[in-house]
Amino acid sequence: MWVSTCTDYFLINLYLKYIPGSEYLNVTIAGIAEILAHLSAGLIFKKSGVKVSFVTGYSFALAGGVCLMFQNKFADNTFLVALFVLLAKFGASMCLCICQIATPWLFPTTLCGTAFGICNLFGRLMQAAAPFIVEMNGALPMTIFSGLAGIALLCSFPLKTV
Repeated sequence: MWVSTCTDYFLINLYLKYIPGSEYLNVTIAGIAEILAHLSAGLIFKKSGVKVSFVTGYSFALAGGVCLMFQNKFADNTFLVALFVLLAKFGASMCLCICQIATPWLFPTTLCGTAFGICNLFGRLMQAAAPFIVEMNGALPMTIFSGLAGIALLCSFPLKTV
């Protein structure tokens, strides 16, 4: 899940320059989504726990990513483009925050530091592929984004806290 989350987070950040419409509007919407995601991640995590938090975040990322796969069909509608950027960025940012918050709940205390290190290592190694993925043609970058979000969504269902 860390691998998927780190890759998706950096993928959407780098992909903003290829999304149709105003680049400034898209970056502003992405910034707002980041702030809202970090604020709501803690609240949802506190109220609902690990599983619901991840499912919520990955659902938003998946919805936004799937819609952005078809961005050329509605490129002239800036509101829809901004909304889909907001969804994808919100979900990716929320999941990255939840990964940091949830690790102590998913691993025993004696292994928590090691788990942070290993998960972060593999997540950062895979996020190095994001610049190459973004440069691919057509809808492939958002297809990969959505695929990773979908896989992580499925992986979040069997989570149990220690």
